[in-house]
Amino acid sequence: MQAFKNAIATLGVSGILAFSPVVGLISSSSQPAYAMTEAQVLERLNGIPVFAITDDKGAPLLGAIPQQPNRSQEAKQILLFFLSPDDAQNLLNQLKTSNPQVASKAKVSILSMNQAYQAIKANKDKTVAFEFVPSSASLESARAIVKAQGKTDKDVPPVPVFFATSGTGNQQGLLTIEAEGKQTVPFFFDQRDLQSLLDRAKQQQPNLARDAKIQVTSLFVVLDNMIAKDNKKNPEAERFQFVPSRTAFEYVMRMSPANNSSSRPATPAPTPR
Repeated sequence: MQAFKNAIATLGVSGILAFSPVVGLISSSSQPAYAMTEAQVLERLNGIPVFAITDDKGAPLLGAIPQQPNRSQEAKQILLFFLSPDDAQNLLNQLKTSNPQVASKAKVSILSMNQAYQAIKANKDKTVAFEFVPSSASLESARAIVKAQGKTDKDVPPVPVFFATSGTGNQQGLLTIEAEGKQTVPFFFDQRDLQSLLDRAKQQQPNLARDAKIQVTSLFVVLDNMIAKDNKKNPEAERFQFVPSRTAFEYVMRMSPANNSSSRPATPAPTPR
């Protein structure tokens, strides 16, 4: 857990959530290009907590996937990684009602999203499916932005992340923050945290922040664009930074003294039925 706290601190998450960093603007046409490997990209997820239901030994508990009639289905069970600790706790509470014997030894465990990705990659058993579950608030924010753009619910990203742009025409670019001398492009998992940052920034740089627009995209699209392919490099990739929700961040800080469950998950254990 301490290593996980250090990862969050290194990313400057506490500063982004608590203070008003200097807001700037980055134009993709004027920046040097950087290439990033998949491993380097996934390291950016070390400071993003995810929450899973595990047994007392730290093995994730799997849920059953309802079988579809007249349809072949490889995956029989599913492992959920929640982005909201409250959603994970709600599932645990449901388990206490439906299967109290299993729930008596179950708990909400904290992992980094990178650890979750590594566990998914290491598990070759196609009978197990994996899913990242965003908070309902995040999905509602994404849905509102998508609909305002004239799109439909099918365009809502499965795991939304929020960023800001400002300016018009050739002067339009991604809003950046400067913290500890570094310029980064933050992608927030909670739209409300980004809005709070913009509200604070308006007091310091009203002209730039006033024109800012919050946008939404898929986490997986951002990750894919960060990885160099066919020698095509993304100019902003080196500056991309992911910011967990304040709720998740505070939960990790609150649980850190006694919770040592941030280790890599063991082989998933099916929930007895």
